[in-house]
Amino acid sequence: MQFNTIPLTSLTGSLCKAMGVEPPEFSQGEISQLVDYVFSNTDGKPVDRVLMYNPDAIGQYSYEKYADKFEPMRKYAPLELNMISVVPPKTPVCFGSMYTGANPETHGIQHYVKSLITIDSIFDALIRAGKKPCIVTVKNSSLSKIFNGKNMDYYCEDYDNEVVARAVELIKKDAHDFIVVYNQEFDDVMHRSHPNSKRSQKALDHHAQSFDILARHVEQYWKTHDTLIGCATDHGTHREWYLLGQHGKNIPEDMNIKHYYGIIKGELK
Repeated sequence: MQFNTIPLTSLTGSLCKAMGVEPPEFSQGEISQLVDYVFSNTDGKPVDRVLMYNPDAIGQYSYEKYADKFEPMRKYAPLELNMISVVPPKTPVCFGSMYTGANPETHGIQHYVKSLITIDSIFDALIRAGKKPCIVTVKNSSLSKIFNGKNMDYYCEDYDNEVVARAVELIKKDAHDFIVVYNQEFDDVMHRSHPNSKRSQKALDHHAQSFDILARHVEQYWKTHDTLIGCATDHGTHREWYLLGQHGKNIPEDMNIKHYYGIIKGELK
């Protein structure tokens, strides 16, 4: 198995370009396929809204092995990007790079620790541009801690279902320009079993269902906006010697990830 070549660090610059926002200080490049896709579907104009669904640990292998489970991703977000995570492929390290555009050495988290990131991030860039970002996540997760202290809204819920329900409320209110939604069931179950267990497969079903719920509500309630919707995992996973699921190694199973992106056009613009 070969390593992918599109770096996770190039996502922040791409999202900023899609929204017409100056990227944060340490952001590294753009993903031409994503930027071209966005502007070809918006008559060359920036999107008004971005909704990012972040399910933890669903690597490229899982998306391809269980492709039939992910019809909602292909329906609402048909642009598939085979990307490569950062080393080590641990959740706070990866999300630090995903939303700063910087390498772990630059944003400061280089192992599994939920430390506060103090360098410039996409959230800071959006706030400077007059946008309203928010994070909706599970209590005590990495995303509930590493980007704290900014002039934005944070919603920390008990678990995935409550996170999705809160995100639906926010979509209905239509008061935020950029919403990050984090879920963790697959990662939790995979660590207690392995990535191909029946419980892990059920978690994949739940994540696909959650994405479908979010996309349908964007379609219904954000009719006055052009929206970029993404399903963006942080890293992959592997089974350690036929025991439990793990991640953290610089191997394709842990590093290769697949993202999905789509444009939901505003009908009333």
